[in-house]
Amino acid sequence: MLKIILVASLMSYFLSSLVFWMYIFTKKKIGERVGFSFFGIGFLLQLLYIGIRDIQEKSFAVATAKELPFFLAFLLAVVFYGLSLKYKKQLRDFGSIFAPINVFLIAMTLPNVGTDQQLYKNFWFYAHVILSMMAYAFIIAAAVVAFVYILTERDLKKKKLDSFLVSKFSSSLVLLQDIEYKSNVLAFITLSLALIASSVWSSVYLGKHWIWDLKQLALSFLWIYYGFIIHIMVIKHEKGKKASYLTVLGGFFAFIIYWFVKHPIY
Repeated sequence: MLKIILVASLMSYFLSSLVFWMYIFTKKKIGERVGFSFFGIGFLLQLLYIGIRDIQEKSFAVATAKELPFFLAFLLAVVFYGLSLKYKKQLRDFGSIFAPINVFLIAMTLPNVGTDQQLYKNFWFYAHVILSMMAYAFIIAAAVVAFVYILTERDLKKKKLDSFLVSKFSSSLVLLQDIEYKSNVLAFITLSLALIASSVWSSVYLGKHWIWDLKQLALSFLWIYYGFIIHIMVIKHEKGKKASYLTVLGGFFAFIIYWFVKHPIY
């Protein structure tokens, strides 16, 4: 049953990707509506999967390392819907980017359904995992938007009005900068809370206020880096291409930390 839901969710995002890209090139409104609908079906199926797993395990079941990509995909869908609601239909074009990312993340989860030790079934561990994955979701969103901003700004400066991003995407440079800034702020906040939750968890369950492992240090570095980005944007009033390059670099750091830096098993 759970594998059927996983596959159905993956296929929904896959169909959403196809339809959104058809819409990008045709600009027919029905493509936007259908792509958004398939994205919604994928999101609801993810929500159903998480609900069933939680009921079966009587805990927050997708907090296992094997299923975190699935949970990250779910949070990216939440971010996408939040942006769509906030900015109405101006950002639905970005479904062509978020949907393929979710296809990739869910595909990594297909063979994985597992349980963890009691040490990992408590509020503070769940809080750390949820907040960390929310931070990754905001970091990805910020990096994607910043990358689109850099390329769009370059094309506009060169007066390439028929370029792909200028002609196919409807978001303005001001809107892209605003989303990039807010996503960076939310990434910093959730990273802060994730590190606090981790400290409480290690103190209560491991008898240590701080875990000196590579993953924890890497997340701390990421937290400092995003604090620096926000300082540059707020104090130095830097919100142009230079800030966007820093945001994209932050996304690259997060990618390295997420995929290649692992926690030890306690």
